[in-house]
Amino acid sequence: MSEHRYRTSLDCDDPHAERHPIPTYPWNAAPGYLFTRRQLREAGLCPGGHPAVAQMLRPRKRRPTEPLRAWLYDGRRATEKRTPTLAQRRAIQAMNRAHRICDTCHRDVGYRIPTTKPLEGECHDCHDHRTHRTAA
Repeated sequence: MSEHRYRTSLDCDDPHAERHPIPTYPWNAAPGYLFTRRQLREAGLCPGGHPAVAQMLRPRKRRPTEPLRAWLYDGRRATEKRTPTLAQRRAIQAMNRAHRICDTCHRDVGYRIPTTKPLEGECHDCHDHRTHRTAA
């Protein structure tokens, strides 16, 4: 059984969902009311819990059986993005502040310190000081 190959944009054109489970359009050829998540986000909107209603496909030369895909959402059903409350914003700030404090020197270093190797909760200065001291 051979897989379908997408060689041209005509192979990606199926607006009536005859070959695909949902309507499919070639890249940049979708109707004006359909938007990607990124386009909705730029407009201050979100899908509002609604599933994708269509897709855009673009052929790839190196992987002709795996076209580039973008899910499309109906802009008429989109809702305003939720904004966090003041309490939620404060909680996020406190959480981020906690991740910026070095476990060794207890300073707020201004960046989020990874808890995984090699830093493991230490700021760069403490890590460099500890590794150069033990390496010598």
